[in-house]
Amino acid sequence: MNESTILIVEDDQTVREVLTDYLSELGYQVLTAADGLEGMEKIRSQHYDILLLDIRIPYVSGLGLLKIARELYPDIPVICMTGYGASPERIAAEEQVEYILSKPFDLKELAQAIMKLVPERG
Repeated sequence: MNESTILIVEDDQTVREVLTDYLSELGYQVLTAADGLEGMEKIRSQHYDILLLDIRIPYVSGLGLLKIARELYPDIPVICMTGYGASPERIAAEEQVEYILSKPFDLKELAQAIMKLVPERG
C-alpha cells in the first residue's frame, strides 16, 4: 500500500473525480482543490508528495501555484496538465516541471509518471 499524498488542482469536476477515483484505487491519499485559491491554501497548509496541477484554472493559475509550491518545497515533484494547446516542451523547460500531460491523457501514463517521481513507501 502506498502512503504518498497527492494534491490535484483541477477546475473540471469530472476530471477531478476521475483522477481522484483512479489514484485512490492505486493506494494514494488524494486531496483536491477546484481552483487556484483553494489550491494555494492547501499547498500552504501541508506538504504533499506530488502536485498534479491544471495549468488553466480560476484565480491563481497552475503555473502561479507551481511558483508558490517551489518556494515552500523546492524539491516537490510536479505534473502539469494542459488541454489548451500550450507547448508542453516549452512549459517543462521554462518552469522546470517534471512532466506535462496534454489532455486528454491516458490514466496509465499518469500513473507511470507518478511512480517515477514518487517511489512507493508503503
